[in-house]
Amino acid sequence: MTQYVPAGAPLATDDRVAFQLNTVPELVRVSPSTGDAEYANLSLVATVTGTGPITLNEVTVKVLAGADSPHFASSLDGVEPAVDRSGWTYTGMQQSTFSFTPTTAGGETVDPGASLTIALNRIPVNQAIGSSQVTATAHWNNDSGTSRTIFEVAKFPPGFYVRDFTASPVQVNNGGDVELRWQASAGATLHLLWEGEQHQVTGRSEYTVHDLRHTTVFYLRASHGTAEQTLGTVVGVPDPDIEVNNLILTDTLHTNRMETLTLDRIRIVPAPNLEAAGRTQRAPSESDLPHDPATTPASAPTSAPSPEET
Repeated sequence: MTQYVPAGAPLATDDRVAFQLNTVPELVRVSPSTGDAEYANLSLVATVTGTGPITLNEVTVKVLAGADSPHFASSLDGVEPAVDRSGWTYTGMQQSTFSFTPTTAGGETVDPGASLTIALNRIPVNQAIGSSQVTATAHWNNDSGTSRTIFEVAKFPPGFYVRDFTASPVQVNNGGDVELRWQASAGATLHLLWEGEQHQVTGRSEYTVHDLRHTTVFYLRASHGTAEQTLGTVVGVPDPDIEVNNLILTDTLHTNRMETLTLDRIRIVPAPNLEAAGRTQRAPSESDLPHDPATTPASAPTSAPSPEET
């Protein structure tokens, strides 16, 4: 199984080994044409998922080296590999792939929830802006199982940044407004995204969203060419609008407003009135229901519908 995700993205998987990749710094910049190189560290967490243990045989990380945009490192010489799990060791690099294995012959039996962290430190970033792939692979149950995730790691120009993406307030009443703020370098192309909405905000540092009706996650996407970085923030609405296709109530519905559109789509049948037991009266038909909220009676009729009419 192979998955493609941005570096730093949370990963939900049905595979037996899930990977998470983070970079330090979080926003990787290319090396300048003159002067000292820019360095980056990669931290990869491999976690066993599912039910029942597996025998983990090997975990590898492939980093592309070269001078072009799809390459990440200018060279892999001097990279410092490490693994944090007891009984595991770095066993060498071949064709840009770093290999880590357990010292136990035949692999290590690992329970669900257990993990190991691999670090590749002091990687010299090349000078080509763009996006590079870092491939993490786990081999388990004596190579009968393979889990692979390919991470897209963006490389930005020197001086590029996007940070401090915040919302004010972080919680609003239904129908309220929220102001989004951020900081970004002059060379960043910026877009705000939420629930199907997308707005270009390049050159701006704030944006106001009106009439928020439910809890919403906002994303700020900053890009330079093919390199992208996305930040997120959440605004809560404690009294949200609710949209459903079918709603069944088994108890009392209390409302201070019922719009015409609602009445056009719902048939309201009054609940039985115990005081009227023994008396049979006709229940209101749909034609009896008011279609103007202003004329809607304050309370429902008190009689119960007859069996024939229900």
